[in-house]
Amino acid sequence: MTHNNVIYDSTKFNYLIVLYVNCFIWISELMILPKNEKVAISGSAAFDVIAFTEETLDDIFMHAINNKEKDARISFSFLVNKKVSFGGTALNIAYNMKLTNGNPLPISCVGRDFVSRNYKKHLENFEIDPSGLVVNEGEDTAEAYIVTSRIGDQMSIFHTGALQDTCNIQIKEIIKDKNVKIAIISPNPIDTMLHHSDEFMKLNIPFIADPGQMLYNFKPEDLSEFISRASMLIVNDYEAMLIEKKLQNKLKNLINSTIITRGEHGCSAYLNDTYVNIPAVKIFKLVDPTGAGDAFRGGLLSGLSKINPKLEDLTLQELQTACQMGAVCGGYAVEQAGTQNHVFSIEEFKARYEKNYGKIDEQLIY
Repeated sequence: MTHNNVIYDSTKFNYLIVLYVNCFIWISELMILPKNEKVAISGSAAFDVIAFTEETLDDIFMHAINNKEKDARISFSFLVNKKVSFGGTALNIAYNMKLTNGNPLPISCVGRDFVSRNYKKHLENFEIDPSGLVVNEGEDTAEAYIVTSRIGDQMSIFHTGALQDTCNIQIKEIIKDKNVKIAIISPNPIDTMLHHSDEFMKLNIPFIADPGQMLYNFKPEDLSEFISRASMLIVNDYEAMLIEKKLQNKLKNLINSTIITRGEHGCSAYLNDTYVNIPAVKIFKLVDPTGAGDAFRGGLLSGLSKINPKLEDLTLQELQTACQMGAVCGGYAVEQAGTQNHVFSIEEFKARYEKNYGKIDEQLIY
């Protein structure tokens, strides 16, 4: 065809258009790739029954022990106010990741009441991918019964429910075509944690070991194996002491990268022979410490997935930034009762981060 005395080869012209369009799509995909990478979160899915008492747990137990007659059984009671909320380690972490524009893939088992008690709808409202949640129609969703005293100490009782089926989850099938680059294994039945750690290792996906309250149930040899497979360990200060006592070894000899959380005293990040102490964020009011650790992990993983998901190549500065993102999430969590009741905008998150820690790269949160 001709136009203004210029001759065009329509076949070549169409080919160039297709080439330019494909190049544009390819470049666009490269630019948004970090947000497409998912973080696999192996852990529990549960309803939290959180009870609050004005007494301290020390007073409750000491009163029962001191008033017990010889050879009598202990029996005690105390008054509480309770709230039921959505919980479980995997879904708490996923919730906080989503608040910070992360891309979580929680992996767990839920029960026949998952829909009827509105947990599925709650996840949909926050656009959390439910494809890694397997429904066990023969059981109810797990429940955690948590007693919190007026000074923040806690006692927990956990009904496993559907979680007893988590060991049957095949990680390879769950994450197929999900572009998973990093994972965390949080508290679950011990067999599940070991099985999932073996699967992630075989898939060459670096994961964070988060044994939490299950430390008491680990045999020393299983705990050693679990940690040795991980690229990073995250524990609180009491759990760190318990691991060292159980394995008769220092954490630095067990793994190269460790995060130790210290509640209101912040956290410490260790990488090889270096470390940094990170102060906690300033909060308005402590309402409920339940879920603060999971919130920290959500912010941490959101940061790591965008900064550098190759955990073996992390710098201390990168780890510090991710921990600071976790600390901001944890600060919001303790200001509300329940583990998934706090909300914040990205603008509010950015403002609180920069007030406590200085400038943050906007690519990490937008």
